[in-house]
Amino acid sequence: MDTRHSVTRCLRECGLDLRSAVRSRRRGRLDAARLRMTASAYDPDSSELITPYVQEVRLIAERATIELRGRLIEDRHTLVAAIHSGAVPVVVQYDERRSDSPALLDRWGRSVAEWRTAAALCRTRAESIAGGANLRLAHYWDAVWQRQSAVDEDPRTRPQDWLPGRITLDADWNEPDSWLTAAPGAPSVLTTALRVLDGGHARAGRPAA
Repeated sequence: MDTRHSVTRCLRECGLDLRSAVRSRRRGRLDAARLRMTASAYDPDSSELITPYVQEVRLIAERATIELRGRLIEDRHTLVAAIHSGAVPVVVQYDERRSDSPALLDRWGRSVAEWRTAAALCRTRAESIAGGANLRLAHYWDAVWQRQSAVDEDPRTRPQDWLPGRITLDADWNEPDSWLTAAPGAPSVLTTALRVLDGGHARAGRPAA
């Protein structure tokens, strides 16, 4: 799912691959005349610069990354189910009986580690999509900047850090464990078991139950 080939194919299907540069620049030249002021006069965070084209690119990237996350959960449904069911004995052993069982925690921890690895690979793919979208925006704004500079007879180059509409992944991509819960952040058997796992109870050195 997360090979370089699949990333390239996804970018192409979303219209975010390198071949989109020509279309992005063409649209930038058209929009340059429609902006009420020169692009360089605007703060990159100005709402005036969130043009229909910028909105389009952002929506494409957002939809693609949401689909990635959903596909990960669907493809790994057996693993997700195992993590949920395995969380119950971990909580019973550690939270209720107050007794360590390193072997039990290690077995369940391997499933969690597999999930986290898959989520990290999925995040890499999502970052590629965000990067492809930002490249498309860069071509667009380069064309806007150059067309307006030509009219002003004052050739300028777009500063690298000036990219209105820049796309970043939302905060949920930093907490893939929350995707496993029906209500992220709410107390549950799974969140309790994850707290036990990440607290390192299996490494405490006490005998297994």
